[in-house]
Amino acid sequence: VQEAQRTAPSIIYIPHIHLWWEAVGATLKATFTTLLQNIPTFAPVLLLATSDVCHSGLPKEIEELFMNDYEVFKVQLPNSDERRMFFEDLVMNQAAKPPPSKNNAAWQTLEVLPVAPPPKPRQLTEEEVRQLEEQEEDTLRELRIFLRDVTHRLAVDRRFRAFTKPVDPEEVPDYDAVIKQPMDLSAVLSKIDLHQYLTAGDFLKDIDLICSNALEYNPDKDPGDRLIRHRACTLRDTAYAIVREEMDEDFEQQCEEIKESRENRGISSKYAPSYYHVMPKQNSVPGCKTTDTKSNEKTKMPAVPVDASTPRSKGKLHFIQTFLGKVLQSLYL
Repeated sequence: VQEAQRTAPSIIYIPHIHLWWEAVGATLKATFTTLLQNIPTFAPVLLLATSDVCHSGLPKEIEELFMNDYEVFKVQLPNSDERRMFFEDLVMNQAAKPPPSKNNAAWQTLEVLPVAPPPKPRQLTEEEVRQLEEQEEDTLRELRIFLRDVTHRLAVDRRFRAFTKPVDPEEVPDYDAVIKQPMDLSAVLSKIDLHQYLTAGDFLKDIDLICSNALEYNPDKDPGDRLIRHRACTLRDTAYAIVREEMDEDFEQQCEEIKESRENRGISSKYAPSYYHVMPKQNSVPGCKTTDTKSNEKTKMPAVPVDASTPRSKGKLHFIQTFLGKVLQSLYL
């Protein structure tokens, strides 16, 4: 009774209350009636009891718990017609109906629905875009520092001197006709400064280009060409080994995600340095003295051949040209 009162609204159900009352002792009877009397009249607690004895035939204590006028309900036993009416629909109609077949659903033709379009990505606020760009730039800055270090280590290696600067067109006049996309380590450094490398893979593609240009232009015929081809392959292997050994795979994956995100957003880096390519200063600036062109022509010295990124070895002819250039230089000095 106390539990029913504590968890109200609740129901106290006592089946066959006349039998239960005869089985319990006087102490339990007194406790039961006292607890029921202590329940407030406004408490949402229902006392529900059944009995096979008429209300007038119950003990006096139980009879006083239920008002005969509106708290006692007499339930008559159903006759044969009432039982038949109750079970007719259940037995004759519902039970006789065969259960629905599960196989029929498999044979039904399903409606072909169009593929739902993917949900549009949430538009970022200006503050979120600014924070995202700053985070991306911090990551790409670390990438550029790493790529500069790799390029510098390759450039200072004496084996790769031939690949540190562009090919001299005066020394190798037919180079542009053979190689359509020249590349060297100085151009790689310029692309790093211009923020054109978003991943280490992009950097290694240009290293591959340096190697392939050297192999394409220098045939495997004489020792000079073979040396250049060997050093080009060594350059490629060295660059790949440094990147694979010193770069974290998670960092490279992060750079790939930044590249994909920027391609989807249709933006490029706006943090690249401005005025990277400038026009050379002219002597015709107002206020500057002009130099004598004739005196310049007299003191002009012939150009000394320099190392090229992928020069073609010319054997004796190349040696004679180099020797004559040094002789002319010594005469002017």
